[in-house]
Amino acid sequence: MNNSKVLFAPWYIQENPYQTQLSNSLISLGLQVEHTNCSTTSFFYTLINKKINILHLHWLDHFFLLRSGKIKSIVKMILFIGQLFTFRFMNIKIIWTVHNLKNHKNNHLELDKLGSILVSRLAHGLIVHSDTAKNEIIKAFQLKTDKKIFVVPHGNYIDVYENNISQVEARKRLNISESSLVLLFFGLIHPYKGVLELTKAMKQLNCQNICLLIAGKPCNEVIAEQLAQEAKGNTIIKFIPGLVPDEQVQVYMNACDAVVLPYKEFLTSGAVILAMSFGKACIAPRKGCINEILDDAGSFLYSPDIEDGLLQALNDAVQKKDDLSKMGKHNHKLASQWNWNYVAKKTLNVYDEIINF
Repeated sequence: MNNSKVLFAPWYIQENPYQTQLSNSLISLGLQVEHTNCSTTSFFYTLINKKINILHLHWLDHFFLLRSGKIKSIVKMILFIGQLFTFRFMNIKIIWTVHNLKNHKNNHLELDKLGSILVSRLAHGLIVHSDTAKNEIIKAFQLKTDKKIFVVPHGNYIDVYENNISQVEARKRLNISESSLVLLFFGLIHPYKGVLELTKAMKQLNCQNICLLIAGKPCNEVIAEQLAQEAKGNTIIKFIPGLVPDEQVQVYMNACDAVVLPYKEFLTSGAVILAMSFGKACIAPRKGCINEILDDAGSFLYSPDIEDGLLQALNDAVQKKDDLSKMGKHNHKLASQWNWNYVAKKTLNVYDEIINF
């Protein structure tokens, strides 16, 4: 592995430090790591010029899914898949970390699935973050074997973000009462994350001294307007739209008592890891990878198949508000085992196995 050079593609660091943390940790283990956000048309020349041995793919939609123009997306996918075939003939090993089963914007879903199926067969190895995710992609991508699927945990965010502000100061900055029970919905806001269902459930809670803090960038103007209307004239819902700068993450996390993640669909959730890294109790569906990450000692888990499951979980959190701090500490302890050095070593083992296969 000492002579190998890995290329991360595409390189997304503005909205999530995942790739930066993994890349830096791999470099600290002695690996050469490059990264690119190049277009599909310049992809081949980028790999050749950088003399890459291992191509580590992340979000495929960057390479062939356009918001409009299905024909152009098809052409780009053909070009992308053709280049992957060429890379295989050149003995460049291809790894794909499967973060999602489909793109979050739901652009050209049939084409998205076809591209994912093709890449899952062309790749020498697939990385997922949980056993549940492993089983889901076997089914979704119609794979006949799991021999090239590797489970590597998602790294934590302990010490990645600043974490030195008190709850009192954090709430002061956000103009939230010190005595309120604060529940936080945090991160990019997509319909599948269930935020509108959360606001509906909050209105049904029989609790006056409570605040739902929604902080994040809506994916479109429609959901932005819907949330603005939900918060308008409502004393228990506070909506702060926009991408949260890294230095402000601690303000929102430390202002809350618990983090709510009412997701309707997901493969992996970095937001869960983030909440645990800040020592927060969680409210989430008992579904998918969450079953492998969270437990009842640190979370209020509910069945997504029960109509009032989320509402009941919120009620439970209200009733047990004095236990939230202890539950958060439990989650922090769980998250601490997934440090980036550990994750990088597991990833390096995948690289070694693929190269020596």
